[in-house]
Amino acid sequence: MQDKRKIKEKIKINLISLGCPKNLVDSEVILGRLGERGYILTSFFREADVVIINTCSFIKDARDESYRIISKILRQKSPRQKLIVCGCLPQLEKRKLFSKFSGIDALLGSADFYNIDKVVDDVLFKGERVFSISKPEFIYNSSFSRLISTPPGYTYLKIAEGCSNRCSYCLIPTLRGNFRSRDIDDVVKEAKELARMHIKELILTSQDTTFYGHDRDEKSYLTVLLKKLEKIKGIEWIRLLYLHPAHFDFKLIPLIKNSAKILSYIDLPFQHTQDEILKLMGRPPFNTALKIIEKIREVIPDATLRTTLMVGFPGEKEQHFEKLLKDVENLQFDWLGVFTYSREKKTPAYAFPDQVSPKVKEKRRKEVFRLQEKITYEKNKNRVGNIYPLMIDFTSNLNEAEGHTIFQTPEIDGKTYLDKNYPAGVIIQAKVTEVKNIFDVLADEV
Repeated sequence: MQDKRKIKEKIKINLISLGCPKNLVDSEVILGRLGERGYILTSFFREADVVIINTCSFIKDARDESYRIISKILRQKSPRQKLIVCGCLPQLEKRKLFSKFSGIDALLGSADFYNIDKVVDDVLFKGERVFSISKPEFIYNSSFSRLISTPPGYTYLKIAEGCSNRCSYCLIPTLRGNFRSRDIDDVVKEAKELARMHIKELILTSQDTTFYGHDRDEKSYLTVLLKKLEKIKGIEWIRLLYLHPAHFDFKLIPLIKNSAKILSYIDLPFQHTQDEILKLMGRPPFNTALKIIEKIREVIPDATLRTTLMVGFPGEKEQHFEKLLKDVENLQFDWLGVFTYSREKKTPAYAFPDQVSPKVKEKRRKEVFRLQEKITYEKNKNRVGNIYPLMIDFTSNLNEAEGHTIFQTPEIDGKTYLDKNYPAGVIIQAKVTEVKNIFDVLADEV
């Protein structure tokens, strides 16, 4: 009988990752673990023996995308191929997914991916149909290998998992469990390993980055972590995402201002600006976010500010929306994402009265988006002629390259394009020469 390791060396795995950067980190851990166990990893599902889909499920649109991908793979896969579905969708729907899609061979919850090698073995070598969905309490640590899938210069560093905020519209605590911080030394250990892989930018991510350490009664945990990350040789940029206003530590502002590595890029999602709506959402009053914004602009006038807004929440009347529009105009964010409220079962807001019609929700979303387009265009226009450090993300054979600057989060904000080839992962100095299409800019090396 052939040694199982020898058999594994001939077995190919394809993984499709859906959803947010936090889910991408989980997918990279899955790939790292399977690679360590001797499996071959492939980008082409048709040549794979096992296809893994790491799903997203926090709103209807995300679930619909997951359903589409599962259906597509089941239609196109051969009888010999095995399909494993993991992540938030199985965590939410559990065994119902087996009923919806009889061709699925295994279901894993959002915190069960650490077991992926055993599940693959059971599906392949034992012919078992596996159901492995537990209470989401696990969080990976630096002992887990990751196969980094982002461009060479940057990656995401997940410092915590889950959420304990209980916003009335949000499924994340159901899908991901309560907030749990990784140990500082463990995060630093992983960051050092990433630096050895020539990663230059760490993008810190979690469901609520400013809550980091609060679950351990350590309210200054984030600032302590950042000071340790700053000391790592080879790391040049540290970017912070998902800074919840309710837990924002004002000590962060001078730390960012005086740091050579922590970027003056503040992602402060506050969802709305009308206090009645914010109270219904379970979010802090607008003044909480406003004080943070004012202090940032006082201490770091050139800081890049980003936020995320939700329109069409139950009870949102026209006057509430008009206030939101006025505040968007006044606050002049560099970047802004706007989404329509998604009515989710298992959340308190599902039963709220005064649900807003889909047509009105979409109309309001478009109004905010059009307003922000004008603001972002003016912001980018004001950058023309200025010089910024620019990380190259992709290069082509056509003497072209694209990258992102300190004021652009990759895959979220706009891009910077150059008419010259550079190796991916390098940081150059570039002068912005033109606004390309509202969100993107053109630049030349200086």
